[in-house]
Amino acid sequence: MRRFLLLILSVTAGTLCSFADTGRDRLWQSFLSPPDSIRVGCYYYWVNEHVDPKGVVADLEWMKDNGITLAFLATDIRNRTGWEKPWEGQTFGRNKFQSRLWWKNLRTALRTAGRLGIEMGLFNCPGWSQSGGPWVRPDEAMRNWTPQGIEVCKTKQGTDVVCSPCSPEAEGLEVDKLSKTHVKKHFESFIGEILRRIPAKDRPTLTTVVVDSWERGKQNYTDSIFEKFQQRFGYPLDYQNEACRKDLDRLIAELVASEYMGGLTEKAHEYGLRTWCEPYAHSPFPGNSITYGSAADEVAAEFWVDDKKFRQKEIDAALGAARRSGKNRVWAESFTDGWPELAQDDWSFAKLRPIADRYFHAGVNASILHVMISQPGDPRKPAVRPWFGTYFDRRSQHAADLKPLVAYLRRCNFMLQLGRPYNNAPDQRIMADGTIIRFTADSRFEITFADGRQETWDPLQNLFDQ
Repeated sequence: MRRFLLLILSVTAGTLCSFADTGRDRLWQSFLSPPDSIRVGCYYYWVNEHVDPKGVVADLEWMKDNGITLAFLATDIRNRTGWEKPWEGQTFGRNKFQSRLWWKNLRTALRTAGRLGIEMGLFNCPGWSQSGGPWVRPDEAMRNWTPQGIEVCKTKQGTDVVCSPCSPEAEGLEVDKLSKTHVKKHFESFIGEILRRIPAKDRPTLTTVVVDSWERGKQNYTDSIFEKFQQRFGYPLDYQNEACRKDLDRLIAELVASEYMGGLTEKAHEYGLRTWCEPYAHSPFPGNSITYGSAADEVAAEFWVDDKKFRQKEIDAALGAARRSGKNRVWAESFTDGWPELAQDDWSFAKLRPIADRYFHAGVNASILHVMISQPGDPRKPAVRPWFGTYFDRRSQHAADLKPLVAYLRRCNFMLQLGRPYNNAPDQRIMADGTIIRFTADSRFEITFADGRQETWDPLQNLFDQ
């Protein structure tokens, strides 16, 4: 009997060891070659209307060849040479907003992405910030109460607040962010029109509506602001009474989340799409980043290449919104750069990797590259070069570094999306079976398995052999 029990225990132990080894091996193989669900993406910009169908196909094939399987398309970005004279020295191509060529290029992009298995997103308006276009009337726009009356919001320079930076034909007033009615009409005028004009069979991988960082300033008025204020606080709103100011600000922040981001998300869901937003501001922000980001399906931070300071504000906004609303992924618009002296084609894997790692330690676990610029289909034409971003496009002189960079980001994203945060640490995860994953100070993954075994995995292993 004793010999029989020893035999059973021996067989059982061997089976458990086999199961553990199988689980370890499966995790290891997924680490080396993450599943298709782990997508590294890019912002994909059409700049100054220099876009053609042949180039669009080449752009997307370039992405796929280098492991990029998610692209967020902004259709009408305008370049600039400076803030004071933004049109000086600019030349524009034939891809005019909503022209026949524009529609052909858009259909080509969505159809090609479907063929290649690249998931697509569309910015919710022309330009990258925020939500506006030629269809927005003054009575549907961001407005302010002033002692002289209600007026469309103005910039410091005195012109109306419009979606920006975008080509002249696409520019229009920014929609009222406190009115779900106006927000939904804006959605229908741009995204809705695209969905009506391009049949579902030609956009099989279109999944996402993108809302970039807030850069459009504040508003303090909407059609029903007096009724909403009375209902929310139980006393009448008086703009000239300083005692109302805090409550008005609180109401506006609530409406920015529920009416604006909530309205965009509701409309996206009606069409089977999701929203992706950056819940922070590069200008005065009337909202609350946590509640605002919680109203979107996905949230993102941002980090820059040549910034001297850590982007704590962006991280706090995205991480806070994700944790409040139970989102596992915290994206980052990655490797932003700007201005002529910084937006240079001088990147490399060695330069960018430690920057990414710093933000992985802070809680980022999903990556969007900034930026992929559409290049001409004719290789004899000069490259399109903007004043912003790291040049990840097919005309970059460092193109050979893109594939290993994407593979490295996918490995890190995969490991940092497993399970759930451990001990509230942004760079540690715990899986359902108790396996703990820690991203170490020297940018490796320390794995402590449920049985106590420990291994250290290097995301650089065999990286350049792929």
